[in-house]
Amino acid sequence: MKSRIFTIVLLFLIYSGHVFSGTTGLLKGKVTDKATGEPLIGANVMLIGTRYGAATNEEGKFVIYHIPAGSYQVKVLMIGYQPYIVDDVRIIMDLKTELDIKMSEVAVDLGKEIVVTAQRPLIQKDITGTMHSVSARSISELPVDSYLDVISLQPGVTSDLHIRGGRTTEVLYLVDGLPIQESMQGENASQLPQQSIAEMTIQTGGFNAEYGNAMSGVINIVTKQGGTNQEFFLRAVDDRIGVEKSNHKSELELMTSGPIIGDRVGYFLSSNLRISDTRWWQDLTKYFDPPMERHINAVGKLNFRLSDNFKIVTQAIYSNNFSRQYEYRWRYNLNGLPPIESRSLRLSASLTHTLSSRTFYTLQFSRYQIHREMKKWKKSEVENMEPYQYELPWYYFVFSGNRLWWQDTKEVNYLVKGDFTSQFHPIAQFKMGFEFQYFNLENDLVKYEPQKSFWGKPLLDAELLNFNSYYHYRPYRGSFYLQNKIDNDIVVMNLGLRYDFLDPRAQRPLVEWIPVSNEDYEQQINGWAPATLKSQWSPRIGFSFPITKDDFIFINYGFFFQIPMFDYMFTGLNFNLKKGVKALYGNPDLKPEKTKAIEVSYKRTFWDSWLVSLTYFNKDISGLVDTKTFLASDSKAEDDGYNQYVNLAGGSSEGFEIVFQKRYSHHFSGKLSYSYMTAKGLSGSTNQGMNYFIWGFSVPNDEFYLSWDQRHTLITELALGTPDKISVNLLWRWNSPRPYTYFPSRTGYVPDLSIQMKPNNARMRDQSYIDVKISKNWKLNSSITLSTYLDIRNLLDKYNVLWIASDGRIGGELSDPSAWDIGRRVNLGIMVSLTER
Repeated sequence: MKSRIFTIVLLFLIYSGHVFSGTTGLLKGKVTDKATGEPLIGANVMLIGTRYGAATNEEGKFVIYHIPAGSYQVKVLMIGYQPYIVDDVRIIMDLKTELDIKMSEVAVDLGKEIVVTAQRPLIQKDITGTMHSVSARSISELPVDSYLDVISLQPGVTSDLHIRGGRTTEVLYLVDGLPIQESMQGENASQLPQQSIAEMTIQTGGFNAEYGNAMSGVINIVTKQGGTNQEFFLRAVDDRIGVEKSNHKSELELMTSGPIIGDRVGYFLSSNLRISDTRWWQDLTKYFDPPMERHINAVGKLNFRLSDNFKIVTQAIYSNNFSRQYEYRWRYNLNGLPPIESRSLRLSASLTHTLSSRTFYTLQFSRYQIHREMKKWKKSEVENMEPYQYELPWYYFVFSGNRLWWQDTKEVNYLVKGDFTSQFHPIAQFKMGFEFQYFNLENDLVKYEPQKSFWGKPLLDAELLNFNSYYHYRPYRGSFYLQNKIDNDIVVMNLGLRYDFLDPRAQRPLVEWIPVSNEDYEQQINGWAPATLKSQWSPRIGFSFPITKDDFIFINYGFFFQIPMFDYMFTGLNFNLKKGVKALYGNPDLKPEKTKAIEVSYKRTFWDSWLVSLTYFNKDISGLVDTKTFLASDSKAEDDGYNQYVNLAGGSSEGFEIVFQKRYSHHFSGKLSYSYMTAKGLSGSTNQGMNYFIWGFSVPNDEFYLSWDQRHTLITELALGTPDKISVNLLWRWNSPRPYTYFPSRTGYVPDLSIQMKPNNARMRDQSYIDVKISKNWKLNSSITLSTYLDIRNLLDKYNVLWIASDGRIGGELSDPSAWDIGRRVNLGIMVSLTER
């Protein structure tokens, strides 16, 4: 089987040299005489500042393929006609942009140009799934800190980034076609400076076969690159401007780009530094020097045009993060919490070769290194430390001791990727591609935690839970896909087939409980079973068509596949038990998690600048990872079972989304979205089974509403502009109450027997946020623009509840303030941009 996989991958490396990695789009259109409507043959269409261009054919039509996503100026020249420039032409990855250009005839060239601003059609008719595109300009105007905030504003997405009822780890994040997630726990390992983003798309359903290892969504970000103009940008922001509430947060961002050798070699460099003392600075500064958080991010690019048909782009993405932990229960012993540090560096190269005007390929290579650590103490010291102690007799606050965590995690993954695109017919596009990823994973973890009751009280007579783990494995995964797109301006059909495989290259332990006396049992590993190679075929189909010139519908259905996080496979397999009871074993034989999803969408435009959209979705999820407790057959060992990750849980989600959108005109634009969703499952987390065993509860046998079952979400975006360059961007988000488990206890150890334990049987409060950003621009000269802005979060200073304890009290017995979300914060920023043409 393995040799067959390698043969297939090798054949794709050799023959599928044409690549389309989801970072480019195409521009097509028609050029006609404004007076007569006749097509203009031989008109030159070019993207200013680039080498992209085309000439119109005998029908006045043109097509320019493989344009990097972003905003451009398009210039059209024709002898005997006045030059025509279209500003702000947005190229969106994987999609087409259309222009209808009408040129005016002139007898003499007066040197004047007609300049217009492009307007994208409200309905993008070549898509067959839900996709939201956001431009660099929109990101800079919104009251957001990062691209993650932008994602949370889309229909079907919660504020903590659950997409259409899925877990947060079910989302694939791509930057320039390559993933930026670490594979052990699924977290984002890299952040990006705002100015590095040219375009981003958020796909919440119906993504094509070229996108894999994701079940809920695909986030695709394209970064900027150097052009023929020299550019410089500076942004500084601070929240200490004399207002009462502050996080002591500051940020500095720098960007520069331009040519090195004409239009053959260009560079782009963007970086930012963000420091903060967090909302808990009053407590933290008693123990530590500021800052409490530090985030450094940088993106660098060199682009080489070796010829008109051959291009190479090299890139480096770097992130360095430091943060101190804070828990209200630890506020009198914050020295006992270890800080967390992480670093990542992704080096990549992309080669694009255009074989003809309709056929091209791209090859991508990357090396991604991620390092996370908690090293306040030496590893040997942690083994000999005593665990933290609560004050007596109520066990409210931690007054002494340390959290016994020490970690040194290293991941290096190597990826080679290729995709092929050929527009072999005016209405038919064929794509195929492959991906192969090799991982070098090393995790060294020392972690001891006291066993606790469901209500958070320490179980005094119970042994410590031992989560210690060391592993070093080298798994690999791969995939290939075929995709065919038919677009005849009447119907669009996407047919795709994807194949994924994973070889864990590991063995799972066969754990048994061996009696050593009448009352005592000992955990032992009696052999190892090799993990098998996992694979899946995933068919996907979608089609769209107009009903009238103003109405549009699409339908898609697909199978989606995701490999489990590697921590779930490999943790604890070394079985080094120095003290405590072994809490958790990994399972290299975990199967892939799977989703079957369908969605139907209807869109209609009216009044030339308004759009209404209605979308229904349904997802069936299986094979989700949870923990299961295994017990010895003798009841005397029932208190000493071990837990292992297994494929147990399933789930489902269903809902609909309604969007009203107005294009910018008459000095304002707006978007109103409403999402209704139910999210149900057998498990709310990957450790649910283990936790229920420790608490002494039975694992649920029936589906329940998950903690992110946010039934109703309403989001409003409003942008106002004035002739004197003042802009106001307003966001309002309303979230309906989420579920929590109401199961009180008078002692913190024994439940109220009059109430049955049922997960998520109550609801919290609704949430409402209003954010506003007010900006003013000054054009100092033809090259320099100065901007200032005021960014206010939670304008009304509303107290929004994040969690409620099982006794029904906000913040529990301590009235923990972290149960309330952050209040009003005011940021003042200044920006300077310079462009030399």
